[in-house]
Amino acid sequence: MLAEILLYRLTRAEPWAHALGLREGAVRLWSRHARCRKIWAPHLEKTRRFVAQAAEAVPGRGTALVLGSGLLADVPLEALRARFARVVLVDAVHLPIVRWRLRRATGVEFAVADLTGTAAGLARGDAPPEPGSRFGLDDATVDFVVSLNLVSQLPLAPFDWLVDRLGWAEEAAAAYARRVVDAHFAHLAQFRAPVCVIGDAARSFVDRAGRTAETEDALWGHRPPAADAEWSWDVAPLGEHDRNFAIRNQVFAIRELRANPLIV
Repeated sequence: MLAEILLYRLTRAEPWAHALGLREGAVRLWSRHARCRKIWAPHLEKTRRFVAQAAEAVPGRGTALVLGSGLLADVPLEALRARFARVVLVDAVHLPIVRWRLRRATGVEFAVADLTGTAAGLARGDAPPEPGSRFGLDDATVDFVVSLNLVSQLPLAPFDWLVDRLGWAEEAAAAYARRVVDAHFAHLAQFRAPVCVIGDAARSFVDRAGRTAETEDALWGHRPPAADAEWSWDVAPLGEHDRNFAIRNQVFAIRELRANPLIV
């Protein structure tokens, strides 16, 4: 707990990231990763391997954009550095321990961005803006893009803000969350470079007997393109989220988004 408090105080964040709880969320992710490192290991390894293999097929060697770089636990950073002149790590919040780890890494940059396009407006008290981002689209050096275990996470803070702060009905907030997911896929589809996507399609709650009690649509009704690979991720063992239920995510991985027709 003390380590979390210290890390929170040391972490710089944009006002919108602080207001929507994204700084706190980044610290919680760090803490959960520390507790669940062993059980997360298969998912993280599969993710790194898939991204590295997707990058190997890219002809250009300019810039790789990593959207949702987080703790770097699922980023095959050395493989990307070996292949691209520049690797840009993009997230709403970058923890100081991550920045420190890469303080001497050449060709690596950090970029802070709200990839929903909603956070600043919500934090200011504006009418909820239409979701959407153009981050990276004007950079002609981009040769590879990866959306990394990100898409199911993007709608969570806006959904909570609309329900808890603005008093929206959950049905209306869920429709907005769906537009956040739609907008992210639309953003990715505009890149001229190859785009790799890894994300959660479904979230299941598994009881102590190993039975699935409930399954949620992690993409709020959006149907992604056909996956090149799928696997399960035991994201929260018993006792981590709930003493009676573990959480298991169904992960999809798309090697090249443009090669798959986008179905919404």
